[in-house]
Amino acid sequence: MPDPITHIIVATSLLWLFWDKKYRNYVLLLFPLAVLPDLDHFLPPYHRLLLHNVFILVPTIGLALYARFRAKNDVLYNVALIATCFLLSHLLLDLFTGAGVPLFYPLSATTFGFTYELIVAHGSVVLLPEPPAAFVQSELLGIALTTAALAVIVFVKNRLPFQDVLTPLKSRVH
Repeated sequence: MPDPITHIIVATSLLWLFWDKKYRNYVLLLFPLAVLPDLDHFLPPYHRLLLHNVFILVPTIGLALYARFRAKNDVLYNVALIATCFLLSHLLLDLFTGAGVPLFYPLSATTFGFTYELIVAHGSVVLLPEPPAAFVQSELLGIALTTAALAVIVFVKNRLPFQDVLTPLKSRVH
């Protein structure tokens, strides 16, 4: 498992670098969400179950959709997306630790994860179950893929400008 500092630094630095400047203060305010799923470590029967699944994203995604389409609130929309990114980055980083993550708990306790190491040499990519220690660790691959996932989210968000989706309809009625 990446330590809490890794979760915080990876997610906060990526969101700080790529999020709209007028919402960057919310990144600093919400950074504790990067380690929120680790609270289930203090609940022995639910160790890495209760908060290490995709269902932890439902409230923040729901809030983002509500803010975007119903309330038309730009600030709430960005805050909810930032919170979603922090939680998602935690899950993505934990997928590459070897222990896996029960992504669909409580529906299934099956853990999903990436335990192999990626080796790139002479233009070839090879996955080895137990490679020599000198090659790229899967945790670093997790950081790279988390970076890519957050970059895609920010890219898509920036291509969907926040505006009243009913404005064209309202102008035609009058």
